[in-house]
Amino acid sequence: MRMIWLGMGLMGCGPVAEVPPVEEPEGKLLISEVYYSGSPETAGAERYYSDQFIELVNAGDASLDVGGVMVGDAAGAAGEINPGMEPEGLASRKPDYVFLENVWRIPEGVTLNPGQKLVLAHDGTNHQPFSELDLSGADFEAYVEDFGGDDDYPTVPNLESVHYTAGYDWLMTVFGPSVVVVEAGAEMVPRPGTYGQRMRVGIEHVLDAVDTLMDADSGAFKRLPDAVDAGFVYVAGTYSGTSVHRVMDGDVWQDLNDSSLDFVEGPPSPRLRVVGSDEEITEPWIELGGGQVSFVDLEDGAAVELVAGPQGGWHLDVSLKMGGFAPSGQTLSYAATTAESGEEVGFPVSVFLWPMGLLEDGDGWIRVDDRVVLDIERPDDVVGQQVTITATAVVGGVDVVDTRTWTVVDEE
Repeated sequence: MRMIWLGMGLMGCGPVAEVPPVEEPEGKLLISEVYYSGSPETAGAERYYSDQFIELVNAGDASLDVGGVMVGDAAGAAGEINPGMEPEGLASRKPDYVFLENVWRIPEGVTLNPGQKLVLAHDGTNHQPFSELDLSGADFEAYVEDFGGDDDYPTVPNLESVHYTAGYDWLMTVFGPSVVVVEAGAEMVPRPGTYGQRMRVGIEHVLDAVDTLMDADSGAFKRLPDAVDAGFVYVAGTYSGTSVHRVMDGDVWQDLNDSSLDFVEGPPSPRLRVVGSDEEITEPWIELGGGQVSFVDLEDGAAVELVAGPQGGWHLDVSLKMGGFAPSGQTLSYAATTAESGEEVGFPVSVFLWPMGLLEDGDGWIRVDDRVVLDIERPDDVVGQQVTITATAVVGGVDVVDTRTWTVVDEE
C-alpha cells in the first residue's frame, strides 16, 4: 500500500489542491506475512513467542532499495484483553497519523529484486523444539542491546533500533500487533503515551500496514486509520501457531488497502535465505560441543549446565563443528538418552544445514544455539546424571554421527 497525499484530503475526498504528482518509488514494498501468535504448548513450554517474524516482499516489477526503510508496531491494545479495557481511539481521533511504540530500521545497502522477500525475526535462531521454525537463516533480527537480556545471534545481522519501549526483548503482542512499514527518511515526532514515548508519523510516509486485533469483535480497538488500513484481521487465538498471509491473485499480490480482504490466516512459512553449494563431498565429519552463541569444546564426562528456558522447559545448549562437505540442505538431528539405561530423555530436533545458518570456520563450519530440550518434570530428574547427546547429519545418504556423554549440573 502506497498512498499519495494531496492537499487537505485523500484522493477522491472533496476538493483537491493542484499539486505536482508524487513519483512512486521503484518496486512496491508490501507486508507478505506477520507471525505473532506464538507456538502452542510443547516440549515443556506453556507458551513460546520468540519465533515471531515479519516478512516483506517486493511486489513490483523493478528492483527496490529498502535501505533505511523502517518497521514498527502501533500503540494501543488489540482488544478487551482485560475486563474494562477501552480503546484509545487514535485511529479516529488522529486520522492523519500513526503512532508507533517501537521502530526498527533496515540497514543501508539492502536491495530486493522483484518477488524477493525479507524476513525480520524476533530472534534469528533455531526455535525447535518449542516451535517448528528455524530462523537462523532470517535476513535480520531485532536485537535489544540496551537492557542486557537479549541474545545477539551471530548468523543473522541486526536491525537498527530507532525507538524502543518493549523491555529486554522485542515482543509484538500475541493478541494482535498493528505492523507499519515507513519510508526511509520519514520525520518522526516524539509524543507522550501510556507506556512511554511514541513516535508520530504522517500517513503520507506509510508504505504498507496491517491492523491485527484480538478477535472479530475488537474492531473498536483499531489502531490504524482507515486511510492506512480500512479493515483488520485476526487469528484463532494466542499461541495458536498461525500467522496472517497476504492474498495472491495469480502471480499478483493483492493490495486493496483493507487487511480483512488482503490477508488470511495460515501456518507460518517464512522465506528464509537459502543458498547451497556444489562443492564435492570429501570426508564429512561433525564434532559435537556445548555453548550458545559460540562453540565450546566439551569432551566426554564434562559438566554441562542445565538451562531453564525463559518461556518454560529445561534444555542443554549444544553447538556443532563440521567439515568435509558443503552445507546445502542436509538434515541435522539431535537425540538425548540417559547414559545408564539408554532411555530417551529429549524432545526430537531436526533442522536443515544451509550456509546462512552457519558460521565459517577455516575450511569448515560451525552451527550454534541449538537446544536439546529434556523431557523432564523438574531439574532433579536429571541433575547429577550422565546424559548422552547424539548429533546426526545425513550427508550424501550416509549418517555422519558424533556422540558425547556429559554430566548435567545446575550451578548457575
